[in-house]
Amino acid sequence: GPGGSPDEDGETTLDALIMNGKTMEIGAVAAMRYVKDAIMAAKLVMEHTGHTLLVGEKATSFAISMGLAGPTNLSSPESIEKWSNWRQNNCQPNFWKNVAPAGNCGPYHPINIPKDPVKSAVWENQGITCQEWLENDNLLEPTNSHFNSVNRHNHDTISMAVIDKMGHVAVGTSTNGATFKIPGRTGILLEASF
Repeated sequence: GPGGSPDEDGETTLDALIMNGKTMEIGAVAAMRYVKDAIMAAKLVMEHTGHTLLVGEKATSFAISMGLAGPTNLSSPESIEKWSNWRQNNCQPNFWKNVAPAGNCGPYHPINIPKDPVKSAVWENQGITCQEWLENDNLLEPTNSHFNSVNRHNHDTISMAVIDKMGHVAVGTSTNGATFKIPGRTGILLEASF
């Protein structure tokens, strides 16, 4: 939630999803900025629109127009310190792959590896042989600089599923996502739900 995991720009954004199992209605927001109550924003999407998901600045505008408090800075002193320390560590680990610079902060750009490094002696844009590139440990995914998985140490998600006495299910989840995610990335649960 607010003050939790910053993205790689140091900003906290929120994702949330809510579902009414009886009616099968769903409401969600993703990459929402400046509004603390993401689950309530998702509920407002479900109850007051014909849509399922609102994203980014427009999710923020919708939530505020529906009466939720905002705009509010979602960062905390702790999240800012966490982000500053990460930047001082050359933005490592991160979620980028197959990009250069691999061991530093961006801006990043794709690495174009020839399909057949043996037959392609010189990379046009790099001016070095493929063999030189590989010998210098410039591998696509540096083992020490990439998050290998999302776990409880680099992710912040809360979910709840309830069943009422009539057997109706309701589900809600809210997250600010993976720590140092690439800005614009939405929560895994939201991606799997649509």
